[in-house]
Amino acid sequence: MRVLIMGGTRFIGVHLCQQLVAKGHEVVLFNRGNRPAPVPGITQIHGDRRNTSGLQAKLAGESFDAVFDNTGRELADTQPLVELLGDRIQQFVYVSSAGVYAPSETLPLRETDPVDPKSRHWGKAETEAYLQAQGVPFTAVRPVYIYGPGNYNDIEAW
Repeated sequence: MRVLIMGGTRFIGVHLCQQLVAKGHEVVLFNRGNRPAPVPGITQIHGDRRNTSGLQAKLAGESFDAVFDNTGRELADTQPLVELLGDRIQQFVYVSSAGVYAPSETLPLRETDPVDPKSRHWGKAETEAYLQAQGVPFTAVRPVYIYGPGNYNDIEAW
């Protein structure tokens, strides 16, 4: 599979790259180029995803079997990518957040539980709704606090 990862050079992206390459996939990173590729042989396309014309120029004519969006925080981050790749997206994996859920006393939470429009993660909920409305074949992952080797946030100290 040919896989595009938005970001890919920090924490989750590094582990994702390692796993995908180990399984024999062709990995392409789109990022600002501030860090080297975490695994030899990975292609990097440098650009700023928030520069829509630059994104279009860099990814025009490209196609991927899967897209992992690890860095989209707001709909404005992801929408241009989806519009550009359109029906060339076979599977879109969006890293959202469990922070989108409305407060609840009922556990476990389910994908269909209400989201909180006042959440600082509201942009991620909007993005999920957009992907659904556009008919994009997508998977949204809503992790809670992520920690472990390579974490650049000092969450483990909490």
